[in-house]
Amino acid sequence: MKKLIFLLALMILAAVACKEKKPADFTRLGIYTPYQGYMEKLNGKVESVTEKAYWATPEGETYVNGAKMTIKDFDSIGYTYDFKAVFDADGDLVSSTTYDENGRVIDIWRLYKENNLYIRSEYIMDDTVRFRQVITCDEDGNPVLYEGYNQPADTLAQRIEFVGSYLSDTLTVQFFNHMGEAGGKYLFVFNDQGLLTLFDFYRKDDTLGSSQVLNYNDKGFQSEYTSYDKDKNVTGKTYSTYEYDPRGNWIKTTTRDERGFAVISERVYTYFE
Repeated sequence: MKKLIFLLALMILAAVACKEKKPADFTRLGIYTPYQGYMEKLNGKVESVTEKAYWATPEGETYVNGAKMTIKDFDSIGYTYDFKAVFDADGDLVSSTTYDENGRVIDIWRLYKENNLYIRSEYIMDDTVRFRQVITCDEDGNPVLYEGYNQPADTLAQRIEFVGSYLSDTLTVQFFNHMGEAGGKYLFVFNDQGLLTLFDFYRKDDTLGSSQVLNYNDKGFQSEYTSYDKDKNVTGKTYSTYEYDPRGNWIKTTTRDERGFAVISERVYTYFE
C-alpha cells in the first residue's frame, strides 16, 4: 500500500472526518492518519493498527527487511512515517500517532465525539495542543463544516466546506481563509466499492495543480500509484505487493519505485471481534 506520497497541507486533515456511512464489515484508515490521501479500507472491526517501515534488501527474487527507515529517510523519498491508529467500536478514529525511528512520538491527532458524531479534533506536538478544529456534522452524520483554530491564541485560521460522499461520488473539499476568501480545493473520486481512485488538487484560480491515480488488486489494496503534475506529466509511480492476515488485511507490503528504491512496511492489528 505504500507509495510515493506528496504531502498535503496540515489543514486537509480535517476534510472528511465526520461519521462515514459504512457497513460494519470494514474500517476506514484515512483522514487524520498518514493514509489521509489514500483512504484505505480495512476488513473487519479494527481496534488498532501499527505500522513500521524498513529499507528493502534484495535476496534472490524477493526482498527482506534491511535497515530501519529514519525520519530523514522518510522525508527524502516522501514516504509515510511509522504510526499507530486507534479506533472505537463504531469504526471511527480515536487517535493517530506518528513515531520516529526510535519509537519517540512526533505528533498526535485526537478526536472527540458527542452523540456518536465527531465534534472536535486536536493536533498535539511536544505534549502541547498546537491546533484544534470544531467539526460540524448534519443530523445524518455527514460532514458540513470544519473550523480550525491556532493554539494557544485560539484564533480562527481557516474554514473547510465540502460536498459529496465516499461511494461512487466525488468529494469536493473547499478551503477558505480566516477572512472567508476561497482558496484551493481537493477532489477525491471514489468508485462503487468506496475505494479512492483519483485525487486532484486545484489552485485558488481553479487551475489543476496535481493529480494522483490509484489502482487496486483483487483484495482492494493499492497495487499501483501514479502522480502527475499540472500538465499531466508523470512525476512518480510505485508498485506494491502484499502478504495478508486471516481477515484479509495486509501485514507486509513491498513497494518499489521507478527511481530504484524499495521499502518493506509491516503491520500489527488488534480487532474488536
